[in-house]
Amino acid sequence: MDDDLKQLLEHWNEMRKLTLDLLDELPPEHLSYSVGKNMGIIGKQYRHIGDVQICYVDAIKKSKIDFSKYKRDYSIENSKEKLKEFLIEINKEMLNLIEENSEVEIDWFGDTLNLKQHVQALIEHEILHQGELIVYIRILGLKFPKSWRLWGL
Repeated sequence: MDDDLKQLLEHWNEMRKLTLDLLDELPPEHLSYSVGKNMGIIGKQYRHIGDVQICYVDAIKKSKIDFSKYKRDYSIENSKEKLKEFLIEINKEMLNLIEENSEVEIDWFGDTLNLKQHVQALIEHEILHQGELIVYIRILGLKFPKSWRLWGL
């Protein structure tokens, strides 16, 4: 694995840690909170983050991205423990797969992305949902974990 990919994976792990730290800090009763129509509950946001990562993992295996068949296990949306376990499990699978397939190229709807570009897209997806989660947390008036201080929160 080249140094650029290693550095990108460090950045990915930092972003995932922020996501998990926020989940750890969240009172369980707020998992069912939604900021409005078509936004889903907080638990759905976390489940969706993992479901999309499943698609990224499958793309590494199959060399083609496909967002049409991800997990959607709605039963985990109201359990911090199940959500955290799910996110940790899929992340371990992805990191192991990357170690074994660092040269894979992935068909992204007709464009070819190398593994670094693929991981960068996943990082951007994670950050997008962190932004949405910030709105939920601020509306609820909750505190952010210490790890979020680097963002001024």
